[in-house]
Amino acid sequence: MDIYVARQPIFDRRLRVYGYEILYRMKEDDQYCMRTGDAASLSVIKNTVLVIGAEKIAGGKKAFINFTRNLILDNTAYLLPKDLTVIEILEDVRIDDQVLSRCKEIKKKGYTLALDDFVLNGNRHNPLLNLVDIIKVDYRATTNAEREEIVRHFKDTSIRLLAEKTETIEEFKEAKKLGFSYFQGYFFSKPIVIARKDIPVSRINYLRILQELANEHIRIRKLREILETDPSLTYKLLKYINSSFFSLRYEVTSIGHALALLGESEIRKWAFLVILGKLSKGFPDELIKISLIRARLCEAIATKIGLSKRKTEFFLMGMISTIDAFIGRPLEEIVQELPVAKGLKDALLGKDNVYGMVYSLVLCYERGDWDRVNQWIRKLALNEEDIPKLYTEAIRNVNEIADFIN
Repeated sequence: MDIYVARQPIFDRRLRVYGYEILYRMKEDDQYCMRTGDAASLSVIKNTVLVIGAEKIAGGKKAFINFTRNLILDNTAYLLPKDLTVIEILEDVRIDDQVLSRCKEIKKKGYTLALDDFVLNGNRHNPLLNLVDIIKVDYRATTNAEREEIVRHFKDTSIRLLAEKTETIEEFKEAKKLGFSYFQGYFFSKPIVIARKDIPVSRINYLRILQELANEHIRIRKLREILETDPSLTYKLLKYINSSFFSLRYEVTSIGHALALLGESEIRKWAFLVILGKLSKGFPDELIKISLIRARLCEAIATKIGLSKRKTEFFLMGMISTIDAFIGRPLEEIVQELPVAKGLKDALLGKDNVYGMVYSLVLCYERGDWDRVNQWIRKLALNEEDIPKLYTEAIRNVNEIADFIN
């Protein structure tokens, strides 16, 4: 049974990741009736959360899992770790004595319960409101007046409100001001554009370092000289080369030796990684993690479609896909100044080429847009079963170097 699995971050009011909603769907040619479809969902849960592990797929944070009526009644919840799981009851679940009784049992066992796509109209006396810990409100499907009424209704209760599909910084600020506790959407990856004169000098310096990598062949001596003037970058380089990611049998202690071992391809990847890490100070950690997951997935897909010689370019495309948020300038301005291939720049600006096809596939998979995922898989002549494996491997890789990122 082949499955697509992705995750979407959920933030608290301080922009720390509280958890991830696990998005999933079966392969197109899997055919199940409704009851067996629930069994398929159970298989997804077992394979993503139990086999891969909640620590891997959600980084030790809460994993929000959608539950249908049948999954609630079939005791599926008890297969999942209660400390890392939020049982998200779908809005179309018919509430009767059976469901209510089982939800009470699940709650008593210590699980966190959430109610999906809540609207106040017709639900003021929903018996689940006495049990759930979190209520999710769709920001796209409700008006500001409706959201204000929901906040007032639950103001004096222990229920926490989650604003779902918050896609802009303005919506995040608005929801936060209203009193929402959690926020789900891609608002955090949107740039807050600032004047050129307001860009800190340190950030400009990092971009100048990237310019040194623009040459077809990196001048190792020149790069070493730059690194020797910055103790922080030197530390990052030596920590990286001596990390478990490379598993060397001996310790590397010099900049020259580290650069020689990495080689040009890995040096370019390392430079973008460490500089984005520097630029990300003051931004949610999740932003650079998403950059890295995109980078690893783009790189892996490039290898699958026979472009392994250009995989570093695909890696860099993923890395810089969020750089507009870090720099505070429109992406179309920034990419023109970066030392990357023209085709890569064109792809980030929405032009149609092989880079763009891979990038579109990665973005669609990240957001759980499964229909378009299938379209891009067919266009790139990929095997469907490869993408979920590459995605979870990318997450695993990012988890392994999380300490280095921070």
